[in-house]
Amino acid sequence: MNLTELNASLNRQKGGFDRWAHSRLNAVESIRQKHQVDMKKASEEYEELKENHEKLLAEVEKLDASIKEENTEARALLQELEEKQRNAQLLPEEVSRLTEEVSLKADLVRQREQEQRDRHAKREEKLSSFQSLARLYGEKLGMHFVHTPSDGSAEENALRIGFTQIDRRSPDRKFWFDVRIAGDDTYSVLRVSPEVAGVAELEKDLNEDQDFSRFVRRMRKKFKDSV
Repeated sequence: MNLTELNASLNRQKGGFDRWAHSRLNAVESIRQKHQVDMKKASEEYEELKENHEKLLAEVEKLDASIKEENTEARALLQELEEKQRNAQLLPEEVSRLTEEVSLKADLVRQREQEQRDRHAKREEKLSSFQSLARLYGEKLGMHFVHTPSDGSAEENALRIGFTQIDRRSPDRKFWFDVRIAGDDTYSVLRVSPEVAGVAELEKDLNEDQDFSRFVRRMRKKFKDSV
């Protein structure tokens, strides 16, 4: 084999290797893009589940208050009925009316208590799914959440959303913010660490569109832009 034939053979082998290498690179890129899509979808599902969990907690609190109020009314009616019966001052029609009213209140209380049990069961189911999702994706997304300790102040029951994997130079560096939802479904950002600009505008948008998942993603972007 002369030099010309040797060069031609080497060129054919190099062409075959280049085609093989290109096909492998395309396959790796396809896998990488699919992984990014899967992670984005998981993050959005995570945020949506957390938002639904917070709303469900607020509904349970409202239902608890309603049941307590109805129990108080039922006890007051029962005491009124017992007092009037003891004094023998009630007409049969009035006794019947109060008896029926007490019975209706008791039925309503039982119905409310059943609704509370149903809501509690749903809340526990949602919480279990939420915690499973957090364990599955928390490490990859660098995101976690905790309830801040209750100290009796107006800032109790806030939710702390934390992130890592933001600063490439220090992946374990923590970024977080505390957010609280009021009884009228308005959100308040209480603390941000480290502080970033534009939080008030994001809070205003959150209270307008009620999209908590979008708000969390925008806060994470604020932190990324700050490093």
